[in-house]
Amino acid sequence: MRQRRLLIFAKLPEPGRVKTRLIPSLGPDGAALLYEAFLDDTIDLCRGVKDVGLEIWVAGGGSAPDEEREGAAYFHRRHPGLRFRYQVGADLGDRLRGAFETAFEEGCDDVVVTGSDHPTLPIGYVRRAFTALTATEVVVGPSADGGYYLIGLRRQTWPKAAGLFADVPWSTPEVLRATRERARGLELRHVELPEWYDVDDRSDLPRLGRDADAGSHTARALVRLTAGDETGRGLTGTGNDPR
Repeated sequence: MRQRRLLIFAKLPEPGRVKTRLIPSLGPDGAALLYEAFLDDTIDLCRGVKDVGLEIWVAGGGSAPDEEREGAAYFHRRHPGLRFRYQVGADLGDRLRGAFETAFEEGCDDVVVTGSDHPTLPIGYVRRAFTALTATEVVVGPSADGGYYLIGLRRQTWPKAAGLFADVPWSTPEVLRATRERARGLELRHVELPEWYDVDDRSDLPRLGRDADAGSHTARALVRLTAGDETGRGLTGTGNDPR
């Protein structure tokens, strides 16, 4: 049986350090509250993918030993049993490369990395990523902003596929285009999943409100934020409908 691993790339939900483009609307505490809900829903979603090893990889490791302990304690307390690791590297490309390399060195056959900015992502898309890796070498989930919400690789592609993460214009609308070109240049067969969206700024909140399941952490957070419980501002005018 193939060994499969699903990695969630995330941040600690610290006020002022997450969802910074939402801070003008929600305040630092409100943005952190919403991101914490994104994390909880993403972890719940990924736990629904059977026969994979699930890990969370958190940005910011190595800044200080006490911060590392605090981060590990947060996830162990909130999500018992979830394997916790820190991302290492100067940029996202280095951190992705390091995570894939670790998983392959530990014997994984198929590895998928997803982010934590798309809490309403259909679970079927993640399952399809692993299915796709039985027949192709690279799978990518395109994001509406020009990036990707998911990328998966087979062990046989490594280390050649490490080139997918070098000299990419991260945090720009050119990420997906550059990744496609890099895959072709490396002669790696790739397939793409349906497009989905990240939640980055206020303009994304109406769709998030429509898509969030009523019982989800995200929907409950939106209700609190709409009432102004966390920010004192509310979300009037966003058009969200947490149901």
